[in-house]
Amino acid sequence: METTIDKSGRVVIPKEVRDSLDLKPGEALEVEEFDDRVILKPVRETSPLQVKEGLLIFSGIATGDIADAVKIHRSVRLKKLATKKPK
Repeated sequence: METTIDKSGRVVIPKEVRDSLDLKPGEALEVEEFDDRVILKPVRETSPLQVKEGLLIFSGIATGDIADAVKIHRSVRLKKLATKKPK
């Protein structure tokens, strides 16, 4: 995949990459220089629990009381569903 740098030094990250990494407008990126490469890394919370499309997604090593976090999130989702107006 290839992109170009504009005269102000800006680079457009292709949509496919933004979608794959779940990058959002305004999200901070860390810039690293390594040998002859420029590396961009999203600056994100370290929490392995993220909400994606209304579901709690875990990506990491399980520590602490995950079951309790799932129960709380499920309760919130069910309350939202119960109060949702039909279309």
